[in-house]
Amino acid sequence: MPIRFRPLVRQDVPVLSAWLGQPHVAAWWREPADLTAIAARYGPCIDGSDPTLVFIAEWSGTPFGLIQRYAMSDEPIWQRALAAAKVPVHSVGLDYLIGVERLTGIGLGPAMIAAFVADTFAALPGVEGVVVAVQQDNYRSWRAVEKAGFSRVWSGVLASDDPSDAGPSFVYVQSRVAGQPA
Repeated sequence: MPIRFRPLVRQDVPVLSAWLGQPHVAAWWREPADLTAIAARYGPCIDGSDPTLVFIAEWSGTPFGLIQRYAMSDEPIWQRALAAAKVPVHSVGLDYLIGVERLTGIGLGPAMIAAFVADTFAALPGVEGVVVAVQQDNYRSWRAVEKAGFSRVWSGVLASDDPSDAGPSFVYVQSRVAGQPA
């Protein structure tokens, strides 16, 4: 599957708003989906004042999802929330969604995640691992990261105030392995 990533731009805000309003996304990505909230939340990432790198995933030229990465060192609150999971010190966090419901369940999630992790290791030579936290009830999501090569390293309730982290979670890590670009 030819998956391509391009940086999120302001013109994507209406599409992202629509995706975040979809029931299959809103159940797990619990943030306001209105245009104003999306522009306020993602505008700093687009402008570069927030170091989180946010991308639109495209399959055969069609936007279908969002994927973002951030250095754990840039997110001390999130680092503390994941302290019990003992994730690699020099790691990046990863968040993702497939916004187009009819494109879920066909293998795009694992393919998108695996391609993005490979991209991450190639682009960031100092990164030791990629970290994903997933709600235990979100079976499709944690199966996608497992299919993409992640290993479950922790299970429990995260010490986080973010509504998307409410309830029991799994933490997954994919470590850089010998042979991956350094």
